[in-house]
Amino acid sequence: MATVIFSLIGIATLARNIFAAAHHLEAAKRNAELVARTITEAGVKRKAGQSELKNCQLREEHAGKLTWGPCWDELSKSAEIANLTNALESENDIFGPPCDGSEEAVGRITIEKGTPWFSAGNTGVTYAPSDSEDSIVGETPFRIQVCNRWGEAVKVQEIKF
Repeated sequence: MATVIFSLIGIATLARNIFAAAHHLEAAKRNAELVARTITEAGVKRKAGQSELKNCQLREEHAGKLTWGPCWDELSKSAEIANLTNALESENDIFGPPCDGSEEAVGRITIEKGTPWFSAGNTGVTYAPSDSEDSIVGETPFRIQVCNRWGEAVKVQEIKF
């Protein structure tokens, strides 16, 4: 009888821990969706020439030299993004490089820039870590991901900026 009781306690504890981990991952994914929505809205305004973000706006003086770094710095200071915290590990950074399996990656939101490719009639997009010097003169695809509890990437959304 004691074995059955301890087994049930173990199963209940395991179920509670799994539920808590899933809940935290969903919170991290909602944060990443907010980031994706903010970048997408900024991209729509940018395309219409109505962007309030001077480092993201397409203008004649920026022709050929508009880069992601200054634009992201300005975007990340918006009220929606600036107040985000890491939902999985509060001591970890909220944004950073791609998931690498480390403890520091847990809960991190990553933004990767897409590069279109064409091969024998096929088309696609290859994603790589976004760099501050990446050009954003044209419409730029981005992939937003979250690093889960094991440091693996969980794709949240692919957007155009």
